[in-house]
Amino acid sequence: MSTITTEINQIDQRLNETISNVISHVRENPVDKDVTFSVDSTLERGFRSEINVRNFQFIADEPESLGGENEAPNPVEYVLGALASCQEIVIKAYAGQLGINLNSIKVEASGDLDLQGFFNLSDERPGFNNVRYKTVISTDETDPVKLQLLKNFSIERCPVLDIISNPVPVNGEVVYVS
Repeated sequence: MSTITTEINQIDQRLNETISNVISHVRENPVDKDVTFSVDSTLERGFRSEINVRNFQFIADEPESLGGENEAPNPVEYVLGALASCQEIVIKAYAGQLGINLNSIKVEASGDLDLQGFFNLSDERPGFNNVRYKTVISTDETDPVKLQLLKNFSIERCPVLDIISNPVPVNGEVVYVS
């Protein structure tokens, strides 16, 4: 077995152990079921925003065609990226718990946005009016029950898919300072 294959197997084993431990902990301690994720963002120049998450920093910008400098993905592209990566993470996590070996996971996502809604030129919603994705899983697994379970989990347990598919209560405010 190659060194790379051994390292991947060790990473997968640690991942499966971590997920199993978290599942056990939440099952035994339901009071720990809730987690909060937070970001802060500052508009730096033009449409370029600097976003801070934990100890990470990234930027968002608009394409030149929408007035930006095209220095980074825009917020709605990050939403699509979040959907794609969330699908991959959910599938990887559940595959490990189901004993399914994965060769690869690839997700393509796209969304349609009506600029009339964004620019207040109509009553159209400003966000996506349609999102499409295709998740392709390469595996040697042949058990149809396990494969159906994995498919169901990818659809029913993906947090980002849930967020964009279902209304989420949002509380916010806009304040002015001098």
